[in-house]
Amino acid sequence: MGTQTSKKQTKRHVPAEAPKVAVTSLDRAQLELKLQRDRLMAAIRRYEVVAREERAKAGDFLRAGNRRKALYCLKREKIQQSQITSVTDMLDNVQRVLDTVEFSQIEVDVLNALKGGKDELSKLNALLNVDDIAELMDDTAETIEEARRINNVLAQPLAGYEDEDALLAELVSQEPVNASAAEVEVEKVTVPTHKLAKPTAVEGHATEGTSEKMELAA
Repeated sequence: MGTQTSKKQTKRHVPAEAPKVAVTSLDRAQLELKLQRDRLMAAIRRYEVVAREERAKAGDFLRAGNRRKALYCLKREKIQQSQITSVTDMLDNVQRVLDTVEFSQIEVDVLNALKGGKDELSKLNALLNVDDIAELMDDTAETIEEARRINNVLAQPLAGYEDEDALLAELVSQEPVNASAAEVEVEKVTVPTHKLAKPTAVEGHATEGTSEKMELAA
């Protein structure tokens, strides 16, 4: 028992190794070009700093009356600017090559995607049977045609009933219960035919008194 327990305790969980990503020559070329681009950009920044410093020194020497050192600093500034122009051209070339490599990678990815899509389409065509597809299309066409025929029949007038009002009148005549019920409801409503009596003088005085009380109360 003790031996088995010790074996279980010494057994450790080994983490699964991450899948290795294959690095192609194209990836290495991109990496090298990007590193070269970063180094050139750093060099341009250094030349710009030195050029500004030489320009500031030239101004200081000129104000101090030392014209020779001022010209010397201006020449050094021009050299730095020339270096900046040269390195900038190199940077543009590197960036152009890098863009070309990246575009080539995009083309490779597109071609791989097209190839994968073609393979999937071939698998789909292999799974589908041409005869089954044709039969399904024929059944669908027959169903659509049958529905069209039914709609045409329903749209045509019935034989012997050209007038739709006559057809509705026949429907009403076949519902005597509803028709009689409607007649009973109409008969229940009575309209008075005699004239209404005019209000008397007493009622008129009473009405005026009531109005005065309401006004006083208000």
